[in-house]
Amino acid sequence: MASIVKLEVLSGAQDDGPLCYLLQIDESYLLLDCGWDETFDMNYIEGIKQHIPKIDAVLITYPDQPHLGALPYLVAKCDLNAPIYATVPVYKMGQMFMYDWVNGHTSVEDFDKFSMDDVDLAFKRVQSVKYNQTILLKGDSGIQFTPLPAGHMIGGAIWKISRAGEDDIVYAVDFNHKKERHLNGCVFDNTIRPHLLITDAYNAMYSQKKRYERDQQLVTSMLTTVRDGGNCLIVIDTAGRVLEIAHLLEQLWSNEEAGLTRYNLVLLSYVASSVVEFAKSQVEWMSDKIMKAFQQSQVNPFNFRYMKLCHSQQELAKVRSPKIVLCSNLDMESGFSRELFLEWCSDRKNTVIITGRSEDRTLGSKLIHIANETAEGRKPRKEISLEVKRRIRIEGAELEAYRRMKAEKEAETARLRLETSRRNARLEMAGDDSDDESDDDETLANAVAVVTGMKSKENVNQPSQNQASQVNGNQENQVQPALELNTHDIMLKWEHQQKSSFFKANKKIYPMFPYVEEKMKWDDYGEIIRPNEYKTEDTIAQIETVEYKRESTDDGEQIMIVEEKVPTKCVRYVQKMEILCKVEFIDFEGRCDGESIKKLLEKTVQPRQIIIVHGTSEATRHLATYIKEKGIVQGRIFTPLVYDIVDATVESHIYQVSLSDALMSTLYFQPVGEAELAWIDAKVMKKAMIGDRRGIDGEKEDEENSSEKESNDVEMQDENETEEERRKRLKKRKQQKALVLDVLPSTNIPSHKAVFVNDPKLSELKQIMQNLGHSAEFSGGVLYINGIISIRRLQQGQFHVEGCASKLYYEIRDYIYQQFAII
Repeated sequence: MASIVKLEVLSGAQDDGPLCYLLQIDESYLLLDCGWDETFDMNYIEGIKQHIPKIDAVLITYPDQPHLGALPYLVAKCDLNAPIYATVPVYKMGQMFMYDWVNGHTSVEDFDKFSMDDVDLAFKRVQSVKYNQTILLKGDSGIQFTPLPAGHMIGGAIWKISRAGEDDIVYAVDFNHKKERHLNGCVFDNTIRPHLLITDAYNAMYSQKKRYERDQQLVTSMLTTVRDGGNCLIVIDTAGRVLEIAHLLEQLWSNEEAGLTRYNLVLLSYVASSVVEFAKSQVEWMSDKIMKAFQQSQVNPFNFRYMKLCHSQQELAKVRSPKIVLCSNLDMESGFSRELFLEWCSDRKNTVIITGRSEDRTLGSKLIHIANETAEGRKPRKEISLEVKRRIRIEGAELEAYRRMKAEKEAETARLRLETSRRNARLEMAGDDSDDESDDDETLANAVAVVTGMKSKENVNQPSQNQASQVNGNQENQVQPALELNTHDIMLKWEHQQKSSFFKANKKIYPMFPYVEEKMKWDDYGEIIRPNEYKTEDTIAQIETVEYKRESTDDGEQIMIVEEKVPTKCVRYVQKMEILCKVEFIDFEGRCDGESIKKLLEKTVQPRQIIIVHGTSEATRHLATYIKEKGIVQGRIFTPLVYDIVDATVESHIYQVSLSDALMSTLYFQPVGEAELAWIDAKVMKKAMIGDRRGIDGEKEDEENSSEKESNDVEMQDENETEEERRKRLKKRKQQKALVLDVLPSTNIPSHKAVFVNDPKLSELKQIMQNLGHSAEFSGGVLYINGIISIRRLQQGQFHVEGCASKLYYEIRDYIYQQFAII
């Protein structure tokens, strides 16, 4: 591959953090995933933000937070304008992941990273693609990419990136080669021996149980719990692996011999109904087995008969126990899984089953550690300290302070509206006949409503949900100012308007009450109706103090639920808890294990170069060492750290240089077809990159940087490197010099032979001669002009002209020269 290929690791290298990588191919930049996690690290976002102006496209592999969690923030807050590509299920299920994530946080805290509107804005920019669909990158780079099935989650993709006439680059992380109930395995048939493979080592040292054993363990744990009168909490993700587990449990419940129908099966999520509906509409993206069964029976496998869908803990409370609840999120740092765990963990009859791993230091990872120690026969420590977040109603003095503040704010708003209406009335009376299309009529109507006392004191004091987060529990008591009725002095205004003026008035102005003529507003369907004008005092008070919700009954009927809107505030505290319930970890992640990854690399993919990302340092070193010992990769093996830049260019003598302005002004370009060529005699210099204040190099530090040679061995970071040494190394990398071509003194420019660039054909010369009025004929592969001059082609780009020295001979030779760009 003759292109310059570099990969900058922005997150997800030698750790289990979110995945994000910037791939450079010459002057084009592709952002591979943009995950985020519960830490909401803004330093990581700043690292992406500085590259946003040059990103040409974003490629998303899976719909969960580790792969696209930062997308709403980057689009809404960082102005990411590049096209975003994902498969149809990743596009739809990704929205469900983000909705559930936002709801999980806003229900217990004031979450300000991004909102539902930001999620909608981000996914409006996503361009949905299908498997094996080739997308050409905008511009003239010639880069194209194709999504291939990756397994693991519905719509998951392996991205094959290529350029015309060059080898492939394959980005494949978290893939699964095994067939599952609802998904087929990954496909590497079209990605054999790529130039570069970017893959992960997350499961390099991990071995899985067989599917039968995992299913049996899950069923046994559930039955043991519910038969003892306890509840079972199964922790799953929002819209990915939940489909596999939900499909399995629905099949178990449909088996009458299992006797499970006496126990309730529940899917608890903020977006449970939407996830199921999307799953019903995406059967063509699922396994061949599901497709075949659907075609034969015409029954959608995700048309659940036994699983109940709940969207709040209030709905869950209506379901009788014992029950089995599938609950999101896997890390248990937010959402229903954390809330339900806090409620159920103190009961010995209950069981918590974790179905997937999460990052270190999360509640989910702590529970997996407890489960593993219990399985090994050790006695784990079951006392943990958890931060509890709650959104509670405001009561007592806080509620009174909130109502006073709200009343004062409404009074101030009414006063400003009244002043605006009076000012507009003065302008109208002064003879302002301009046809203003503003909405002053609505403003005046609201002001008059305040003056005449249409809004009662009870209505003014009613709280609103939107202002709940602004309440401070320690606010001082404030006195509500009284609303004074304003009057108009008609005679004073009339006398003021009768003052003499230099210009003669067009009409007389008589005293009158202030009046603003209403301008009727019309749309395509007639007069615009404002619902506020038809509300009575009681209706206004009722609307401001209640909230309407639509819920579904067990029969599928939609009913309206009226809930009172009460102001709330967010509190948080640390609580020590003893975990008395049973905790188990059953792997339903759907990823390749270590043995399968090694076989795929050795027998199928066989990349020429490999970059190993996303995995612990130990797992990364283990996989890199195995690849080196087996000789799987002929080129280099890279194991970068975060913020490292990997240069995976194959050709050892390809460098990226820029031309100085002084040199550009001295060049003489010759047109060759649609391109232009020029001969350059210049000197190569190193010049400071943007952000480095130093000029031309020559410093010892840069000489040391330039003298560093890359080895074909495993390029691995020393695990004993201190943080200070790492910062120095990164600082040196940022201070590297760029190669620049500068003007060479004229005395040092060597002479060179003229270069003829082009490959004209004899048939083209024949047509040119005939257009000039000469006789041109072929005979034995030789072109004869007027029977006296012959043109013979010797080799590519060279012609032999033979004839008598005459004016015609030199004219023909000049015409042949004109077919070349001579530099």
